[in-house]
Amino acid sequence: MTVTKVIDLEAYRQNLKTIIDRVSPAQVMAVVKADGYGHGLIETSRVAEQCGVNILGVLDIETGLKIRKAGVSAALFAWLHSPQSNFQLAVRAGIELSVSSLAELSAISKVDGKAKIHLKLDTGLSRNGCRIENWAELVSNAIAHQRKGSVSVVAIWSHLSGTSLEDDTAALELFNKGYEIAQELGFSGYRHLAASPAAFSLPAARLDMVRIGVSAFGTSPLSGVNSKDLGLQNPMRVTTEVHSNGVISIGFLHGYFSNLSGKSLVEINGRQFRVLQVGPLASSIEPGDYNPGDEVLLVDDRTDSEFSAEALCSLADTVTDELFTGLKANLTTYSG
Repeated sequence: MTVTKVIDLEAYRQNLKTIIDRVSPAQVMAVVKADGYGHGLIETSRVAEQCGVNILGVLDIETGLKIRKAGVSAALFAWLHSPQSNFQLAVRAGIELSVSSLAELSAISKVDGKAKIHLKLDTGLSRNGCRIENWAELVSNAIAHQRKGSVSVVAIWSHLSGTSLEDDTAALELFNKGYEIAQELGFSGYRHLAASPAAFSLPAARLDMVRIGVSAFGTSPLSGVNSKDLGLQNPMRVTTEVHSNGVISIGFLHGYFSNLSGKSLVEINGRQFRVLQVGPLASSIEPGDYNPGDEVLLVDDRTDSEFSAEALCSLADTVTDELFTGLKANLTTYSG
C-alpha cells in the first residue's frame, strides 16, 4: 500500500512571488509550521529563503532548530512557548521570539546573548497576547531591558479573528492604539498583524509585514474566491494504487477524510470513479477496467479540477490545512 505526495516547489515559489507582489510594500513572513503545511519543512523553508522573504514563521522553537540544523540561515520567528521552552537554544540559533507577558520577558532576558523579541498585543482574540490594560507595563519593561542590552524589541504583533470585516477593523484600531502607546514608550520597530485572509481582504491591516501560511500553498483565503482567480497554484499532487478491483490503497488513517464516502472521485487511467466507502486503510470505489497496481489520482495540482485540494475539502466541509497536514504518505518526492 503506497500513498505518494509529489510536491511542485516551483508552484510554491511562484505563489510566494505572486503574494509578495500583491502585498508590496509590506514585507512577507512565510509561515512553514506543521511541516510546511505537509509540503516539507526544510524544502519549503529553502524555497522561501531563495524568494527573499524577510523571515520564516516556525510556530515553536523546536521547528526553528530543525531549520537551522538543515543550514537555512533566514531569520526565524517562534511564537508558541511552554514552560519547557529552551530560550537559550533559541537565542543561540538566532530565533526571534514572541513575548506576551512579563514572565516570558523575564525568562528570555536572562539567557546569554541578546534575544530579538516581538511583543504581542491581544486585540480581542485571547490568543496568547497581552491585554491592552497591561500593554504599557509590558512595553516599558521590554524597552528597559533593551536599554540594558539583554533584548532587542524588533516588532509588535497580533492575530486577527477573520470572523468579519467589522471585527477585524475593530481589532486593527485597537492594534494601532497599542502601537501609539509603544511608540510613546520608545518602541521603534515594525508591525505585523495580518495573516493570509486580511492580507488579501483588508489592505489597511498589511502594515509593515504580513504572515502568509496556507495561501502560499495554493489556497484562497477569501470566501467564494477560487485560488486560481488569485493567481495561486496547488503544489501538492497525491496518488495511491489499486489494491484490487473496487479497492484502492488509502483510508481515513492516511488522512483521507471518511466523510468523502459517496462524494469524491478518483481518476485511474484517465477515467473517473466514485469513492463508495472510505475505510481505515483502504477504500472501496466503483468497479471498472483497471488492474492492481494502477495509479489512482486523489489530489491534483490542477487548481480548476474536481481533484484540487480546495474542491476536495469543500466536499468534506473542512479546510485545506487539515488535508495538507493530515495526509500521511509513504513516499514524498519533489520537483522544481
